[in-house]
Formats: sequence, structure tokens, C-alpha cells
Amino acid sequence: MTALVACDLNDQQRELVRLIVVDGKPPEDAAKLAGYHPKSVYRTLRLPAVAAAISESIQLDLAAVGAPLAYRVAKSLLQDESISARVRADLSMKVLDRAGHIAPTRKDLAPRQKALSEMSRDELAAFIEENQAAIDKVEGELASRAKDVSYLG
Repeated sequence: MTALVACDLNDQQRELVRLIVVDGKPPEDAAKLAGYHPKSVYRTLRLPAVAAAISESIQLDLAAVGAPLAYRVAKSLLQDESISARVRADLSMKVLDRAGHIAPTRKDLAPRQKALSEMSRDELAAFIEENQAAIDKVEGELASRAKDVSYLG
């Protein structure tokens, strides 16, 4: 545990945080080993300095130990031919995603098109000409749903 994490803690609190985070002890066991009464440990764990030290210690442990270990496990599973192809493919996608290699979405793959408000008169005319069949289909569907509201009497 770094000095940054434990700067506001006394020795007993520092030991409690170490036992919980580094050694993975349950709070009651850590309390006994650090010299606390097991029932009073939760009051100590709620102290802002202790709670902050636990949180920061977990983040540091995750960065220094957990993430490299998880990477090695994932790498060994990816290389293990006895693991199903489906599991390895899923793991591959997750590793790539975590590394920042995100798969493009449909929107990303679609050709970029100007907004209608940004098109020139000629671009609008070309757009309408290219999409006339779709426009006619939508107008036909709307016309078939229309109700006559004229008064004939």
C-alpha cells in the first residue's frame, strides 16, 4: 500500500485496510488480526479516511495486479485450442473492445450524406430523383390511410 493511500490512517487502520485489500480477509477476520473487536470494525470501515483508503487500495491493486493477471488468463485461454471456438471468439471480442478496438456500427459504415438543409438545389433534385420510388411508396401508404372528411350534405 502506498503512502498516498494510508496518509490519514493510524497504524491499526492501515493494517486493517491491508488485510482486507491485499490479503483478501473478510472484515471480521481482518478486524481480529488488526486488533479491533469484530463487531466494531464496521464503524471503522465507515470512517471517510478508511473507506477512501480501501477504495484507492482496490484501484491500485486492480491496476497493478488484477488487470495484468486477467490479461494473462485471457491470453492463455485465447491460445488454448482445447477451449471452444465460440468462447475464444467471445473473449477475443471483449479483449479487443477493452483495448479500444471497437467494432464499427451500421451508422459508421453507412456513407456520409449531407442533411437536406445543407444540400444545394441541384443536390436536392438529385436526391429526390434517386429516392422517387421510396417517396411514391410512402405517399401511397399515407394516401390509403387517409379518411374523407369533406361534408357532402
